[in-house]
Amino acid sequence: MIEEYETALEELKSSNEELVSVNEEMQSTNEELEASKEELQSVNEELHTVNAELNGKVDALDRANNDLQNLFESTDVATVFLDRNLVIRSFTPAVTKVFNILPTDKGRPITDLSSKLSLAGFADDIAKVFASAEPIERRVGGEGQGPHYLVRLAPYRDGGHKIEGLIVTFIDVTSLTRSEARQRVLIAELQHRTRNLLSVVQSLAQQTLGKGGSLEAFLTRLAALGRVQSLVSGSMDDHIDLGDIIRLELQAVGAADERVSVSGPPVALGFELVQTFGLALHELATNAIKYGALRESQGKLEVRWSIQTNGESIPTLLLNWKETGVPKLSKPARKGFGRDLIERALAYTLRAKTKLSFGEDGVLCRIELPLPATDAAARQGALSDG
Repeated sequence: MIEEYETALEELKSSNEELVSVNEEMQSTNEELEASKEELQSVNEELHTVNAELNGKVDALDRANNDLQNLFESTDVATVFLDRNLVIRSFTPAVTKVFNILPTDKGRPITDLSSKLSLAGFADDIAKVFASAEPIERRVGGEGQGPHYLVRLAPYRDGGHKIEGLIVTFIDVTSLTRSEARQRVLIAELQHRTRNLLSVVQSLAQQTLGKGGSLEAFLTRLAALGRVQSLVSGSMDDHIDLGDIIRLELQAVGAADERVSVSGPPVALGFELVQTFGLALHELATNAIKYGALRESQGKLEVRWSIQTNGESIPTLLLNWKETGVPKLSKPARKGFGRDLIERALAYTLRAKTKLSFGEDGVLCRIELPLPATDAAARQGALSDG
């Protein structure tokens, strides 16, 4: 029994030592678990931080995507994004003005689409952009009076600045193109008018100074021409009302008083008519002041005009300049500049019919002037506005 007891005691000691060893292992494992727990907590905190950053980046990406989407929908600039195989990645809605394109066309080559513009050499330009990595710009236009665009082809680069495609932009420059064309027309018209004005000044000098007239008379006629030019330059549509020309000339010679009667419908005259016609009115007003009705206290001047059509395609302006209340005037023996201008220059330059007579009571001048189609249209516009 003692031997058995000693054997059992040794077994118990051995078991106790094993239990102590297991306990030490469990304590070591517990310490490792505590360390792992702390690491997990640290990793969890890092994950929370990364998650917060990712949420911020996702929100920023959503805002950027929304901004880009709104930019695409609101811009009027037609833009197409292509990959290296010219497959459509995305495009702005304005591209529908250039190509027959649908939202389902994303993923199709742009070469499969028909264009509303003449894009000759488009494929060559694309090859040049891929080869040189430099943008190319050129103008293209539609048929007839269609829209005009400035086409810009630029390389599409990724984050590493590697060319991964192409950006094609169509900027509508129709208004600019038409403004440039109108500017060229205006410059040509200005040059024509300048040459015409110089010819008129030269003719005034020859007819006045060349025939023994005074410098004062030449300057007076030159001033009349300047008044007409001021009316033309101040007009918005390049047409002057006949009534404004008559009243301006009468005021210039001091004849705008109760003895003068001026009446007639609105008649818009173009530049080609205003110059010569204004000079003729100036001569009539000057002669009325110096020798005619406006020189005498009892004299009167009546200026009336109307438009006659008689079923003809070209309307005719009928103007009557009638002076009364003066002694009988004899017909001048020599034709002066004013008479020559009325009887010959109006007929030659404006195809007008004129009749100048010296009656019992004063001067009577009748002018029949055919109106060009543009002036007739302007006259109709003035009447409708009135």
